[in-house]
Amino acid sequence: MAVSTYPLLEIDLSIIEKNIKVLLKKCASWHLHPVVVTKGFLADAPLVYLFYRSGIRSFADSNLENLLHTKKLLPPEVRLSLIRLPMKEEVEEIVAQGIIPFVSHWEMVEALSCEAEKQGKVLPLFLALESGDAREGFLPEEIEEMEDKIDDFPHIKVEGICSTLACLSGVLPDEEILERLVAFKKGWEEKWGRKIILSVGGTTFLSLWEKEKEIKGVDEIRLGEALLFGNDISRGRNIEWLESGAFTLKAEIVEIKSKEPDRGKETGFDAFGEPGFSPEAGKRKRMILALGKQDSDEHQLYFADENAKIVGATSNYLVIDIEESNRVYQLGEVVQFQAGYGAVLRAFLSPYVRKVYHW
Repeated sequence: MAVSTYPLLEIDLSIIEKNIKVLLKKCASWHLHPVVVTKGFLADAPLVYLFYRSGIRSFADSNLENLLHTKKLLPPEVRLSLIRLPMKEEVEEIVAQGIIPFVSHWEMVEALSCEAEKQGKVLPLFLALESGDAREGFLPEEIEEMEDKIDDFPHIKVEGICSTLACLSGVLPDEEILERLVAFKKGWEEKWGRKIILSVGGTTFLSLWEKEKEIKGVDEIRLGEALLFGNDISRGRNIEWLESGAFTLKAEIVEIKSKEPDRGKETGFDAFGEPGFSPEAGKRKRMILALGKQDSDEHQLYFADENAKIVGATSNYLVIDIEESNRVYQLGEVVQFQAGYGAVLRAFLSPYVRKVYHW
């Protein structure tokens, strides 16, 4: 059976390698340990190998399957963290494979401790702290009881505390948030008489170090977007000392026609429950690409033709208005987009998008 050439995701490893080298130097100067988040590319082997060869020794992911895949690829000394709160069905495998989980419930801490006792192990874990994004983490009122309660679980070891911002509510990290996290860390270090790690994520935290140059008390930063894309979407900026353009998504034009939706009919919602878009007045020339929501995220595709506009997408099609374009497009022509995080994530998830690496 013939396999379609397109849609095609091209990955330029040389750009990502440059970003790794720059970020490693920056993190060293800021006394930060970098952790690579692999969920954006499903821990695909060429990228995992690239990060490891470049000196990265800590990897994190939201999916246990990706971490187990990474574990098979790399030497045993590599540290692997599950940054999505674990499900109960994953507890046995987490302990058996030595995966470091992030947790936000005492019930889960107890479940992990019981399983670690059963397997004759002591499991390291991170306590997730809520810092304002209203996502995962122990609440402020729960934090005070942590110091005494953690002693009830002899088969777990708190390796560190962690916090994530700008992922759900868009709350950005600032100096006040970091000071609060550092204060928690120092208090627990004094009580337990040992050092613990303060881990923050993600890329949006970098701006604090760029501004302050040195922030004491934070030990590591979890990064994905900066390494892969050279930007910080939470703050709407390209990071000037990093490079972008590592991911190019290509798709074929399967129709070019001038069309206008029937304005005399009642309109409802599209196939995904969203309100129908408001078309431009009159007939408009459109091209349709064999690339849909199942393959990518149209909101994070960037087209070089400034006079063309992405109208919308269905499961299988991307529709682009080219009425004002100065270019002459042809049926069967392949066009390309620079792809952002959401577009790349979905492309890696789609079995219909071919992935090709190059230098």
